[in-house]
Amino acid sequence: MEVKNRYNWVDITKEFVASTGSLPAGSLVKDSCFSLYDAMSAIELMDPKMDAGMLCNKELCKVGSITEALEAGMFIENPSLQDIIGISDEILSCITTWLEGHSLAQTVLTCLYIHRVSSITSPYLSSICNAVLKVCELINYIISSAESYEEEDFLTCTYGFDVSPKISSSKVIQMLKDGQDEINRRIKRQEEISDEETAILHRLKFWKYFVLVLSKVQRFEHSNMESLKGDINTLFHSIQPIMKTIHLGTQPVISSSESGQKSKSMIGFEYLINQRLLSSTPPRYISIMEHDASYEYLLRLFAHLDLMTSISDCTTLSGIIRFFVKFSEQTPSVLPRSCLYYIVLSDNKFLGDECFVKYVKDEVRNFSHPVSFFTPFISDRYVKDIVDKFLDEVSVCIQDYIHAMSHNKGRQRRKLGGLLSTLGRLYSRTEEYDTLIHNYITSIEASANHIRALSCWVLFITVEVMIKYLLLGWELELYQIHESHYVYCYLEHLFSWLRQTVLCGQALIQSSETLEKKLVKRYKNMKKKKRDKNHNMVLQMTNVYQMLSHGYIKAMEGFAIQGKLDEFLNKKYDNEQIRFRQRFAPLSVNSFIISYLPLDYNTYVSLSQIIATSKAGKEYELFKESLEYFKSVKDVLDKIPQEHSVEFLSKVVKMNCVQMGLAINGHNKDTGKPPTLDFSICQNVPFIKVM
Repeated sequence: MEVKNRYNWVDITKEFVASTGSLPAGSLVKDSCFSLYDAMSAIELMDPKMDAGMLCNKELCKVGSITEALEAGMFIENPSLQDIIGISDEILSCITTWLEGHSLAQTVLTCLYIHRVSSITSPYLSSICNAVLKVCELINYIISSAESYEEEDFLTCTYGFDVSPKISSSKVIQMLKDGQDEINRRIKRQEEISDEETAILHRLKFWKYFVLVLSKVQRFEHSNMESLKGDINTLFHSIQPIMKTIHLGTQPVISSSESGQKSKSMIGFEYLINQRLLSSTPPRYISIMEHDASYEYLLRLFAHLDLMTSISDCTTLSGIIRFFVKFSEQTPSVLPRSCLYYIVLSDNKFLGDECFVKYVKDEVRNFSHPVSFFTPFISDRYVKDIVDKFLDEVSVCIQDYIHAMSHNKGRQRRKLGGLLSTLGRLYSRTEEYDTLIHNYITSIEASANHIRALSCWVLFITVEVMIKYLLLGWELELYQIHESHYVYCYLEHLFSWLRQTVLCGQALIQSSETLEKKLVKRYKNMKKKKRDKNHNMVLQMTNVYQMLSHGYIKAMEGFAIQGKLDEFLNKKYDNEQIRFRQRFAPLSVNSFIISYLPLDYNTYVSLSQIIATSKAGKEYELFKESLEYFKSVKDVLDKIPQEHSVEFLSKVVKMNCVQMGLAINGHNKDTGKPPTLDFSICQNVPFIKVM
C-alpha cells in the first residue's frame, strides 16, 4: 500500500546560499527558539557515541533490571577473597569514572552488591560496600553544596536509587576498623596470613580514611585542619600498597559477541543494566577506567586535597585570591575544587571562623587606608552605614570571584566575563559612596580626603579580573599566534592601569597617615592600625608583566614585517576588527560601565599604524627592542627574593633572550615558518620559538 507524502518539500538551497552574501563576516542568523546552546546540546541520532540506543548490544545484556539480576542468581552472598579484592578495585574505578562526569547509574550503581548490602555475609565486603555508599553520599553532598561544577564536570542525579546508607560515617569507619583489627590480631598471634588477606587489609585502611577525610570536610572546623592534613597524607600513601596487589584480585573479562560487540564482565557487576537511564547531558559512551588508571587518578586527587589544606596559611584576602588562582593552575578535578570552596566559605565565614567581611575590610584598609575607617569617623552612624553597605556589596562580588575560580578553566572565563559587568556597576556606586563620605567628613575635618579611597581598590580588583580573563585565553589555547599582538597590547594597557591604581593607593595611604598622626593626638581612644600591605612588591611585579608585554609586542611586530604571520590571515574572510571585538567582548564599553578602562579597537589601530609606519623594513630594530625589554625583566627578577616563586618567569625570560638573539642574527629568516609560543614552562607566559 502506497503511503502518501504528508509534506510538500521545497529545495531552497540556492536561495539560502545566495542570501548569505548579504551577511557581513562574523554574523550568524538564528531562530529565537533554537539557540547555539540548544544546537550544542542536541543529541545526534544514530551516532553510537551519543545515542545509547545505537550500541546494538541488547544481546549482551543478560537481565533488564537490578531486581531481575538479583533473582537470576547473579548475586553471590559470600565471594572469595580474590573476588572481594577485584570488586573493591572495580568499584573504585567506577567512582573515578563518575567523578570524570559520567552518570552514577551507569558507573557505581552497576555493582549489584551496592543494591543489597544487608544480604552480604562477608564482613569485609559488607563494610567496603557501606563505605562506598557513604563516600558517594559525601561526594554528592560536598560537590552539590559548593556548586563549583557544570554538567560536563559532574552529575548529581541518582535516578531514584538510594545511595545513602542507613548508618553514620562513624559506624562505617568502625566497621572497616573492625575488619582491620581482625586481620591485625591474627598477625600479632603470628598466624599465617595470605597475600590476599594482606591486600584486603590495605583496602580496608584506604576506605576507612577515604570516609574519614570526606566526613571531616563535610563537618569542617578550622581547629581540625592539621588532623585533616594528616589523614589526607595517610590516604595518599595507602594507595601504593594497593597498586602492588591489584593482580591478586579477580580481573574483569573482555569478550566479543558474534556481531563483534565487545563486552566487559565482572563478578557482581552488570555494566549494561542502566544503559538507557540517560543523563540530562548528551549521553556519552561510558568506558570504566582501568584499575591502574583509577589509582593514578586518585593519587593526583589526593595530592590536590593535600595542597588544599595550605589555604590555612593565607591571612589576607589577596592571599586567598592568589591561592585560588594558583590552585586552579594545577588543573584539579571537580572534587578538590569543591572541597576547597566548601571549607573556605562555609557559612559565609573564612574557614568557618571569622566573618568574610572582616577580610575584605582589612584588605581595603591595607590598600588605601580610608579615613572613613578611623575610629572618630566609623563611629558616626552616617559614615558607618555607608561603609557597611559598601563592604556587604563588595563581599558578594569577591565571593563570586572566588567561586568563579573554583570552576574548571572554561567556565572560569565565562563567569569572569559576567563578573566584570557586576564590578563595573559596583565601581559606579562606590564612587558615589566616596563622594558622600568625603563631603560629610570634610565638614568635620577639613584636611580629610576620601576621594577614590574605596573606588580605587574596586578598580584594582576589576583590572585584576580583566587581566585574568585575558590570560585564561592562553591557558585554554583560544588565541592564534597572529592574534598575540593585540592580546599583549591589551595586557600592556591593563598593567598600566593596574600600576596607576596601586600608585593611587600609595598616595591615599600617605594622605591618610598624615591625618592619622594628627587625630591620634586629638582622640585619646584612637590607636593606629597596623597594615600588612606592601605595595612595592605589587608594583615590581606589575612592572615585570608590563615590560614582558612590551617585549612580546615588539617581537610580533618584527615577525609581522618579515611576513611570518601572513599564512594565518584569510584575505577573503578575515576581519581584524571583528576578531578584536569578539575576543574582548566582555571587556568592551558596551558591556562595561567603566568606559575609560577598555582598550578601543580604533585606539589600537592608530597605535599599530604609527608603529608600522615608523618601523617598516626595520624588523631587526624591533627584535633588539624586544631583547632589551626581556633583559630588563631578567635584571628585575634577579633582585626579587626567591620566596616569591619567580623561577618559572626567570626561565621564560632567559629563553626569550636567547630566541630574540637568534632573530636578530637572521636565524631562519627565509623559511617563512611562523614563530610558536611555548607554554610548557608557564601556562600563560610563553617563550618564543623562532622557526
